[in-house]
Amino acid sequence: MAYRTSNTNLVVQIVHLRLNEQPMQHCHKLRLEAGRCWTDMLHAHIASRDGAWLSEGELKTHFKGVYALHSQTVQALAEKLIANVDAAHGLRKSDPDARYPHHDKQYMTVVWKALGIHHNGCTISLSNGRGNEPLTLTLPVRYCDSDISKVELTWRADHYELCLTIDTGESNPPLDRKVKAAGVDLGQINIAACVTDEGVGINITGRYLRSIKQLRNKRHAAFTARIAKCTDGSKHKAKLLKSKAKASAKFYRQSRDILHKAAKMLVGFAVGEQVAHLAVGDVKDIQDGVALGHKSNQKISQWAHGQYVKYVSEKARRHGISVDYIAEDYSTRTCSVCKMVKNHAPKGRVYTCSGCGAILSRDGNGGANICSRYLVGEYGHVQVASIKYLRPVAVVPRKKATLPVLQPDAPAFRRWVLHSMLRLA
Repeated sequence: MAYRTSNTNLVVQIVHLRLNEQPMQHCHKLRLEAGRCWTDMLHAHIASRDGAWLSEGELKTHFKGVYALHSQTVQALAEKLIANVDAAHGLRKSDPDARYPHHDKQYMTVVWKALGIHHNGCTISLSNGRGNEPLTLTLPVRYCDSDISKVELTWRADHYELCLTIDTGESNPPLDRKVKAAGVDLGQINIAACVTDEGVGINITGRYLRSIKQLRNKRHAAFTARIAKCTDGSKHKAKLLKSKAKASAKFYRQSRDILHKAAKMLVGFAVGEQVAHLAVGDVKDIQDGVALGHKSNQKISQWAHGQYVKYVSEKARRHGISVDYIAEDYSTRTCSVCKMVKNHAPKGRVYTCSGCGAILSRDGNGGANICSRYLVGEYGHVQVASIKYLRPVAVVPRKKATLPVLQPDAPAFRRWVLHSMLRLA
């Protein structure tokens, strides 16, 4: 089964690898070899940019059989390079300073497709080409009978991870655009506000996610200040760098978990309301040409809206729900009741209209306007009837420890009295 032509539902599971010295060295060599292959492909592509640029097929043919990697691993690197080139080409239409891929890579993620994967029970053997030793690993029991169509070997802080693309065998339902739609307004304080064309909405708070990012920035600043005082090449500096990488990996896992849960909440709401299409406000160019100050710039640069929409799209596709971007300019400033546009962005989380006196949720108002633009082409045709606030992660307050109260007739109380009398005697 080919990964790119599969019509069934694919899920990705991440396996934390605990390896001995020998397989650890093998993984290290494979990532080094993939980095060398990427760098050579990159240099060849840069050299061809003065004339006819090398295509994906030409890169695959030219570098086939040159490295100690499976042929499909080399193909995956060529596909990734051309995808990056195409992405840069699209960005240059609006930003002439956007650069094509130009950085050398010492390490790269190693990818195996279906032909390079040999799965026997809980043992998986990943081929690295004829004459080269395969990478053999043991998987957790829950993946022993899985249909694995793609494997990626990645490095995270201080350990290797195996990203398994598993075919569930479940066919995705067809997309249906003839039923209900909903608008999704993305934000930093609230991850997403979704309002259907009937005015029913939810607001998924992201304050816990923001607190994690703030703690990450503080920890990174503290580590950076300590590292700057160390001597280059010292053991203490290496130890601090490793600790910083581990802390960064932990915060990344926490953020990823929150975004997954928030995406599951949004898709679950859409399924419950029988929504077939989600129109997401496009905020990809929100910072272009705008100086917001170092604090706001940091918040926006760490705003994982693209990652969140990706998670939503993957989960929505399993239920036949389509997801598309739509322009959302002035959606927050425009009143969804009377269409009056404010001269400035509303302050706080409440939208108060000076024209009709409507008091609305700021994010819910934006979601309603996005839904209205998708359905009618302009704002003001969908109003918020009800909105529910949700938390992707429940924050449970810590309980204060209390000492147990002993009754006078309890055996423990009698032992304590006897022990005290003997100690005083």
